[in-house]
Amino acid sequence: MKQFELSIDREIKYMIKYQLTADELFVLRLIFYAQEGHGEYISTFFSECQLGSSLRSILSSLQRKGIINKSYSIPEEGTVFKADDVDLNKNAVNQFLQHSTDMGMELFEAYPAYTTINGRTFSLRNITKNFKDLDDMCWQYGRMIKFDQRKHEEILELLEYAKENDLIHSGICDFILSQGWLALELYRDEGMGYFDNTTLIN
Repeated sequence: MKQFELSIDREIKYMIKYQLTADELFVLRLIFYAQEGHGEYISTFFSECQLGSSLRSILSSLQRKGIINKSYSIPEEGTVFKADDVDLNKNAVNQFLQHSTDMGMELFEAYPAYTTINGRTFSLRNITKNFKDLDDMCWQYGRMIKFDQRKHEEILELLEYAKENDLIHSGICDFILSQGWLALELYRDEGMGYFDNTTLIN
């Protein structure tokens, strides 16, 4: 609950900073997800739901507020809207996605630093093999969970369960890239064996 409250707090501060309405924030989120390869959200929403204002008016307002660059030509009402074509202001988007970095750092800090296997100590937080830096790791983690705060909270709970039961013997890179939380969930809920306690997987 605490992390959920922090996420809401960040979103409210973002809305205050850019003077966004709830519809504008939601449309911005849908556009971002679509540009990250998840166009199903925006398709489902516009086929099954409706906004309080027209999409064109929301896009125009986002452009006036500096979220969408002036170079973007807002489509006329009735024409096809392509989220991939929207030219978002990178600085505004980076601030909007700051919570993804926060989630990645929370995972990094919660992940065990070391493990010992057959008398040898291994680092579990070495990210250099698969990521450029911590920001890159955080970004990729955010993408893997679709920047879903609730999913992040579930993963942290699974990680605590794994630490309590000595189930973590692979590095954080493997945990993220292989979506190791899925195996942990299976292990916890169905008691199925998964982890090799003799070999470190980097």
